[in-house]
Amino acid sequence: MLRKIPGLSVKQSGGRGGVVSIFSRGSESDHNLVIVDGVKVNEIGGYYDFSRLSVNNIEQIEILRGPQAALYGPGAMGSVISIKTKKYSQKNVITFSTAFGIGESPSRGLQSNGNTYFINEEAINISGPISINKNNDYLRFGYSVGFKRIDDNGHMLKNNNHDKANLGAGLSLFTSDDKLKVQASFGKKKNRYRYPTDSSGNTEGTPFLSTQKDRRHITTRSINLEYKILEPLTVGTTYKYWYMHKWVESGYQAWNGLETNSDTNFWEKREGFDYYARHTKDFNTFTIDSLVGYDTITESSDYNTFGGTYYAHDDKINQYYGNINFQLPHEISINPGLRKIHHETHGGYTLPSIFLSKNFLETSTRVRGGFSKGVKYPNTYESYSQTYMLRPERQKSYEFGFDQNMRKDIVVSATYFDTKIYDLITYTSWVPGSQSGAEYKNIQEASSNGLELSTLINLPSNIRTKIWFTHLKTTVDKNGNFGGDANWPDGRDLLRRPRKSGGFTISKSSESYNISLDGSYTGGRWDYQSSNIRLWNKPFWNFDFYAEHDLNSYNLHYNLRPFIKINNLFNDEKQEMLNFESPGRTTLIGIKGDI
Repeated sequence: MLRKIPGLSVKQSGGRGGVVSIFSRGSESDHNLVIVDGVKVNEIGGYYDFSRLSVNNIEQIEILRGPQAALYGPGAMGSVISIKTKKYSQKNVITFSTAFGIGESPSRGLQSNGNTYFINEEAINISGPISINKNNDYLRFGYSVGFKRIDDNGHMLKNNNHDKANLGAGLSLFTSDDKLKVQASFGKKKNRYRYPTDSSGNTEGTPFLSTQKDRRHITTRSINLEYKILEPLTVGTTYKYWYMHKWVESGYQAWNGLETNSDTNFWEKREGFDYYARHTKDFNTFTIDSLVGYDTITESSDYNTFGGTYYAHDDKINQYYGNINFQLPHEISINPGLRKIHHETHGGYTLPSIFLSKNFLETSTRVRGGFSKGVKYPNTYESYSQTYMLRPERQKSYEFGFDQNMRKDIVVSATYFDTKIYDLITYTSWVPGSQSGAEYKNIQEASSNGLELSTLINLPSNIRTKIWFTHLKTTVDKNGNFGGDANWPDGRDLLRRPRKSGGFTISKSSESYNISLDGSYTGGRWDYQSSNIRLWNKPFWNFDFYAEHDLNSYNLHYNLRPFIKINNLFNDEKQEMLNFESPGRTTLIGIKGDI
C-alpha cells in the first residue's frame, strides 16, 4: 500500500522479514513517525522497520508527507503514518484468513540457487458489542481482538527465515449522547528474522553463518478518555506505553574466519501522558477549531552487549502544543500550529507550521500550500560515548499543490515541495582534527525538491485506475570535510533515493469478484558498496496481481472468498538495495471470510 503513495520510496533488504525502509521526499529512513492508537512505535531516535507492520485489525491509516512536528512532535520529519486499530463493531463478527504458497528464489552465486521455498500465514479477528443491561443502552461497550502469524522459510540458501506473530485488542466504552468516550488498546508483536550475512552485512565472499538472528518482542498500550464538558468543548487524556526487548545474535570475525558469541540484549521503553482540550465554535460566516495540549514522555533504555559493553539512559521530554483551523468565507482555510519541545538532554526547540487552502467551487479546484519544521533527536546508540554533544537533526519544508476534479470520474493532484535538512548525524570513518577514530557526528546538510503527480480515474463497469509519478532531486550541500567517504560528497545525490519513481493500479470489482493489477517503477539511484565506493543501482519494475471470488452466489451459510495473490508476477531479478537480492515470484492461495 505504501508503495502507491507519491513521494514515498519503499526499499526492502532482501525477502520478507528483511528491513523495510521508507525515504519520504528525500529525507532519511529514520525520519518517519509511526503512530498506532496515539502511541509512537519508533525506536528511540526514530528508527522503524516497516516489515513489522501488519494490516490485520486495522480500521484506518492516515499518511502525511513532510514535516508535521507542530501537530505530532519530534520525529515527524519526512512523514507521519498514523494507524487506528479496530475497537468494536455494531454486531458480533468473526473474520478469518488463511493462505499457503510457494516462493521462487533468484539465482545468484552463494546467496540463492533458484529453488522454491514455503510460505504460510493465518489471521483471525473477533469483534462486536458487549451488552450489560438490555433495558438501558445509555452505556455501550464494544470489543475487538485480532491475531495474525506469518511463517516464511526465506529464499536464501542458509539460515534465512522469518516468522511473525501479532496480537492486538481494543475495548470501547461510550455513552449514547457521546459525552463520555473511553478507548483502550493493546498490542503484542513477536518478530524473528534469521539472516545469512557476516557482521558487516556481506552475503558473498565469506562463509554463511548458522546462528545469526534478530528477535524483537514489542508491547504497546494506550488508554484514551474524552469528556465533552459543553457542546463546543472537549477535554481528554491519553496514556501511552511502548516497550521493545531485542536480542541480536551475530558474530563472524573476518580476521580468523570463526563464528563467535557476540550477542546483544537490550530494551527500550517510552511512557507518558498527553492532556488536551478541543474547542469548536461556529460563527455563521466562519468556524474555528482549536486544539491545545501538554505532552510528557519519559524515554529510557538499557543496552548490554556480550563482552562487557553497557550503557543506558533516562530522558524526559515535555511538550506544549496548539493548533487552530480557521474555516473562512469564500472556501478559505488557514491552519497554523506551534509546538514547544524541551528534551532533558538535547535541549528545546520551537516548531511552527502553517497550511492554507482555497476551494474554487466553479471549477472544482483546490489550491493548497504550507510551511513546516521538524526535529529528530539522536538515538541512544549515537549519543553514547561521543566526544561532543550531538545536535538534533532539523528540517524545514515548503509545499504547494492543487487538486482538480475533472468531471465526476477523474481527479488529478500535483504537489511541489522544497526541503532543507540540517545537522544530519552519520557514523564517520575518520574525524578531522581528532586521533580518536570513528564516531557519530553532525556533519551534513542536504536539500531535496520534487514534484508529485497522481490521478484517479473511475471508468465504466466498476473499473478504477490510479497512476502516480514522483520526480525527486536530492543534493548534499555540506559534507563537513568528509569528502573521502561515499556517503556524503558535496553536490552528489543522497543514497537510495530514486530520481524517478511511479506506478499504476487497475482494479475491477463486482458483486462476486475483485481483481487488481499493480505496477511500481523504481528508477536508478546511487547506493554504496563500502564507505568510499558508490555504485549505481539499476531501475526496475515490479508487478503484483490479486484476485478473489465471493462464494455467496452458491447459497452458503458463511461469507467465503477464495483468493490468489502473486508478488513479482513476472519473476524479475532486482535489487531494491544494493547487495540484498530481492525474492523472485511468490504465489499465495488462500481463503478468507466472516461469520
